[in-house]
Amino acid sequence: MKSESIHDSSNEYNYRNIEVVRRDNVITVALNRPDKLNGVDMVMFDELIDISRRLKRDRQLRAVILTGNGDNFSSGLDFSAMMANKRFAAQLLVKVWPGSANRAQQVSANWRALSIPVIAVIEGYCWGAGLQIALGADFRICSPNANLSIMESKMGLTSDMAGSLGLREVMAKDQAMRISMCATQLDAARALELGLITEIHDTPMQAADDLCQELALKSPDVTAAIKHIYTRYWTAPAWKLLAYETYSQIRIMLGQNFKQAQKGLRNKTAASFKSRQKYW
Repeated sequence: MKSESIHDSSNEYNYRNIEVVRRDNVITVALNRPDKLNGVDMVMFDELIDISRRLKRDRQLRAVILTGNGDNFSSGLDFSAMMANKRFAAQLLVKVWPGSANRAQQVSANWRALSIPVIAVIEGYCWGAGLQIALGADFRICSPNANLSIMESKMGLTSDMAGSLGLREVMAKDQAMRISMCATQLDAARALELGLITEIHDTPMQAADDLCQELALKSPDVTAAIKHIYTRYWTAPAWKLLAYETYSQIRIMLGQNFKQAQKGLRNKTAASFKSRQKYW
């Protein structure tokens, strides 16, 4: 059994290979094939894409927690399930245009597009496709027993699920290339040293909950703006970053949540924030 269970709540979402549970304004999305070490199959691809798109439209949400049921985040792609149908590979890789995200890439890239923080809680194996999904999160909190690897080169492939977007932001290029080329397995301590993960915690789900509570005290408009500043413009030319900073600040100051933040400061009380502004 996992050291910490997914939050108890009625499951309002009907999925087969992921479990989605809402508690207040936090959603937990758990990969739910524990008997297969949460190996990613075609159903899971489609369900992760569907839930990420649904959550993008929910302006009341404050955070998403990504995890895996059982003792592991994910051992990677379920090759036996994916090879059962020769059309699956084409369905995953086809694109509308070269710069768009295909189905394989959306399970990582879609989390980056949300206007709320996404926290990956990682225990046990986080290999291949599993790590690609986790790299779409903004924070990765691991248990001490976590084992992480960009495993694709071992299978004669390159990683192609958009995890490189997150990887280039958190690791030095030479280190990222090395662990990708060599399919290096990293324990939690080494992953933290390289910048691949955010934190090691004996009870990572509790640490994620604590972070969600801390984030809930801040304006959702500010949180959204900061996420997009860093996600969209981290590697952009300086003028784009500066322009978006100014744009974001003006939009924040014109919104209701800025007034609520100022009211809370004046009264020395917690601010009562409204839903996130529509434009984020």
